[in-house]
Amino acid sequence: MRRHRALPPPTVGPAPARVLIISASMGAGHDGAARTLAEQLRAAGHVAEVRDFLTSGPLRIGSALRSGYEFELRHVPSAYDATYRFWYRVPWLCPLIAWLVTLLTRRKVMRWLREMRPHVVVSTYPLATLCLGRLRRTGRLELPAVNFITDFGVHPLWVHRGIDLNLTIHDGPAVVAAERTGRPTVSTGPAVSERFDPDRLPPRRDARRRFGIADDQRAVLVVAGSWGIGNVGATWEAIAADGRFLPVVVCGRDDRLRRHVAQLSERSGRPSLIIGWTDDMPGLMAACDALVENAGGLTSLEAMRAGLPVVSFDPIAGHGRENTSRMDAAGVARLAADHHDLARILAEVTEAGPPRAQQIARAAAVFRQPPAELVLAATPVPEMPAAGPRSVVSALRLAVGGVALTGICWTGLTTGVAMATEAGAGVAGPRPDSGAVAYMGVRLTAAEMADPTVDIQLRQLGATAVVDDQTAQAAPVALRHLVGQGIGVANGGYGDTPSVPGQSDLPWNRAWRDARAGQAIAAIIGQPVTVTVPGRRLNAWDLVECRNAHTALVVPDHILHAADPDADQSLRLQPRQIYLVNGLDATPAQLAAYLSQLEVGLGAAQLAPAPLANLG
Repeated sequence: MRRHRALPPPTVGPAPARVLIISASMGAGHDGAARTLAEQLRAAGHVAEVRDFLTSGPLRIGSALRSGYEFELRHVPSAYDATYRFWYRVPWLCPLIAWLVTLLTRRKVMRWLREMRPHVVVSTYPLATLCLGRLRRTGRLELPAVNFITDFGVHPLWVHRGIDLNLTIHDGPAVVAAERTGRPTVSTGPAVSERFDPDRLPPRRDARRRFGIADDQRAVLVVAGSWGIGNVGATWEAIAADGRFLPVVVCGRDDRLRRHVAQLSERSGRPSLIIGWTDDMPGLMAACDALVENAGGLTSLEAMRAGLPVVSFDPIAGHGRENTSRMDAAGVARLAADHHDLARILAEVTEAGPPRAQQIARAAAVFRQPPAELVLAATPVPEMPAAGPRSVVSALRLAVGGVALTGICWTGLTTGVAMATEAGAGVAGPRPDSGAVAYMGVRLTAAEMADPTVDIQLRQLGATAVVDDQTAQAAPVALRHLVGQGIGVANGGYGDTPSVPGQSDLPWNRAWRDARAGQAIAAIIGQPVTVTVPGRRLNAWDLVECRNAHTALVVPDHILHAADPDADQSLRLQPRQIYLVNGLDATPAQLAAYLSQLEVGLGAAQLAPAPLANLG
């Protein structure tokens, strides 16, 4: 069998980045996210192209898949729900689906890649993710592959272990995706058009006048996705029957639905506003007081961005039920159990007060940064002029918060732990009430861990033993002995490792390995490891991964060298500073002598030593 030629990553110079985005015309959510990503990239001067994955298979199989999917949702939702849940029961069959999907679509997908020669490829659709993940895993694709998960629920077919980076719209799906794949995962927030930015919406009074909504009416916007699926009539009746709300129903191009709701309104005599197709959803959201939806799709994310409270009611089968329940659990939307519950929730969120304000605030917090920033961060950038066909560097930097979309700011991405901290990942620091203490850590070799003199000095100094995973695996008995003596242990990272093609060159892979080395060390010592001190220059990925691993990242203020004590003679020990003694290049005798001198220096400075675990 002829194997497909693997695509080498193109060399990236000062020219704009090229990004291929693979979506699917399966409802509006996937395409909407893809369009927004492309808009963000193009606005920054980059090249972005969107392809429809449903056109990649033979014999119009994609069209058949879309038609069958819509038919099930409309006419036999129980069958769709059973199919959706089936994969949760047999996740071990997902690789078989990935193989089959790739078999049917890889020729067209590889053609797209050859034609555009992108620097990174992004998927916003589950089956496209399976294809790219398998191509990446089998070596046919050498470009970084990013999976942008557009749902709050992460179906087993949404993820693949071959993907380099998962982006999610909330922390909840980020945790699930990371657990299922073991791959780096970042919650960046939804990709929503700037038209729904609160600062770009029309004034509320102007929007209401345009749609004929009185100032004193509580207008509730009712939507059912781009396909109009769900029992919109029953939703209208539940809202209108209460008498306190004005239902504003968007029917799109579904004339049958529009006539049905109009008939309900006419027979009941209750007022309502029925709208067909409109391209002014931002104006409608500015005019209304709440949104009622049934799938947790793109419109609900747009409403969150616009500051409109979202209420889910009578969700559609499968992903609709999962999305709406997870949105409710996250507090960014409310899920009404029945008609009475819907009226109660709408009464709370359509008037000023804590319930409305809190829900809007939680929803707004989901939008952390434009996802395109992280897509650009996954683009290989050369560190030096090209020296050969494999001159793409081993450093990919993360732009977390505050990085302009005008390009990949090399310096900004590599220097700022503070920049990453502002994006939500924390660095441990001295406690406000710590007083005259100095926080001490000592990076150890296997020989130093086994040396009784070093053991004594560590206890007297009250220092934390910083041990990497490879050292821990080489000397587990000595490590357990340290713990038995009451010496705290911090995760020193994965340790020195030879280059791993396709993985070690990626900073998120290094950060992921280093953060999770703590789990291996914890298994050896039989207790949690809550502090991480990687033995290299840090970037924002380290903060993100340490947050995901529930460990505190420690950045030393001073690194002291036990093998060359003369280099530290000018150092004046100061309170509330973090000191890390590097013993990797020292002998056990040198390290013990240096720790003894350090103890004397702390006494002279009238400082009490404290372990790294005492940092806040």
